[in-house]
Amino acid sequence: MKILTAAAMREADRQTAQQLGLPGVVLMESAAMRVAELVLSLDFQPRRVVLIAGPGNNGGDALAAARLLRAAGTPLSLWTTVPLEAYRGDAGINARFLQACAFPLRCLAGAPRGEALDSFRADLEQAGLVVDGLLGTGLSRPVEGLAAAVIEAINDCAAPVLAVDIPSGVNADSGAVMGCAVRARWTVTFAFPKPGLLLYPGADYCGELFVGEINVPSFLVEREPMALTTAGWVREMLPLRQAEMHKGDAGRVLVVAGSTGMTGAAVLAARAALQGGAGLVYLAAPENLCPSLEARLLEVITLPLPETAPGVIGPAALPLILEQAGLCHVMAVGPGLAAAPETAALLAELLPQSPVPLVLDAGALSALTGRSEVLSQARQPLVITPHPGEMGRLAGLSTAVVQQSRLEAARRFAREWNCTLVLKGAHTVIGAPGGAVYINPTGGPALATAGTGDLLTGLIASLIAQGLAPTGAARAGAFIHGLAGDLLGPGRGHSAADVLAAFPRAFQRLEQPLSGPSPYLKPVRPLPSLSTGRFS
Repeated sequence: MKILTAAAMREADRQTAQQLGLPGVVLMESAAMRVAELVLSLDFQPRRVVLIAGPGNNGGDALAAARLLRAAGTPLSLWTTVPLEAYRGDAGINARFLQACAFPLRCLAGAPRGEALDSFRADLEQAGLVVDGLLGTGLSRPVEGLAAAVIEAINDCAAPVLAVDIPSGVNADSGAVMGCAVRARWTVTFAFPKPGLLLYPGADYCGELFVGEINVPSFLVEREPMALTTAGWVREMLPLRQAEMHKGDAGRVLVVAGSTGMTGAAVLAARAALQGGAGLVYLAAPENLCPSLEARLLEVITLPLPETAPGVIGPAALPLILEQAGLCHVMAVGPGLAAAPETAALLAELLPQSPVPLVLDAGALSALTGRSEVLSQARQPLVITPHPGEMGRLAGLSTAVVQQSRLEAARRFAREWNCTLVLKGAHTVIGAPGGAVYINPTGGPALATAGTGDLLTGLIASLIAQGLAPTGAARAGAFIHGLAGDLLGPGRGHSAADVLAAFPRAFQRLEQPLSGPSPYLKPVRPLPSLSTGRFS
């Protein structure tokens, strides 16, 4: 599913109307239908719906939705921030229709400011649901004046909020809150999701996100560089498990990991590779650690490596690693490795000589601080999985700068280092060597614990071993990893071992058929806490 900036969405709307001949007012009607359908599909029946319409096309969507909901028998009240005669274009068509039909509404601009807002607040107190059509995706400056007062009133009321296209006050491209923003329980965006709905803090304001079909053809946006990873896409990518297959058919993974005090990271990465579906997993680790690792990993084959210091491996281990890698399909390097000069020296020789794709994480990335040019020397496809701190150190940027520009950082450095770059965090951003960027919608607080990154490394390696291309494996791995965390629920008390134990449930959930409140509404966030199985 493509992700479009506000400008790209406006261009897609324009092409649909002007080049393909589907009028903008028809697109607006389709958007209004998606809003009405979602309201009518809610698990509860709101005793009364309050809709607020701003001056632009977002407000026009709300005007049309009010008409449809009233026709469906839903008790409602409609408020606008400008008189109906002030609406223009497609919104003006809907406004004039309501005016001709004497549709009951109240205008916040038609009375003294304090008096009108007091009436609006009183109406909100009686609402079972609020529909926010105040500001749309074109917002580019801080919210102030009447709009800010309306947002404050909406957030102060007890009723849940359904945002139309985007919560008012959220920047559609960056996810930044422009002074203040509506906190929605649901958001129905149209045609394609916008980056600001998936990047924080905007993602925190949109609640449960749906994409409503309004008949903007997908071929118009084929060249857009951003996309959302969905369950449907992951389901199609996962390799089939044939009835007659054996362990040799399921892929072989070599994990190079571990140091003194960090054997747990090696264990988690190796187990994740196994539970991700690989048939054989080998763990190459400092030789003094192998006895304890063997005791904890009954299904993994260990390969002792010579040490330059206790728990530290260097270039002397290269021949053994390359020999074993030649028997495997992928190599995962870094979980629990010592971030030592010897490790950096080993990587400088390993990347140009590896016979198989590589997944680098943790100690491997830390060892390359100040030496990121080594990454571009990889002979085989390379996946790196930094968290924002590791990303900052590799790129010579502060963590804050990385977090403020997650999309651009992933895109820029994936190209510069010629790798697939998995920038972990909420939500994980994946940059491909060719410039494409993907956002992963799964994952939450359950992943905010030590060791979950090691699981992701092993899972991505496992999927590569099973035949997925490195970028595809990174996308699928991030989705499954996040879904496993989501299945644990939002509560505290979970560990990386719990996330790993949820891998089978995540795979099983992916095999369930998609469902939603309407074939034209596509939920994009998994809902494991509900028994609906609605995710796409």
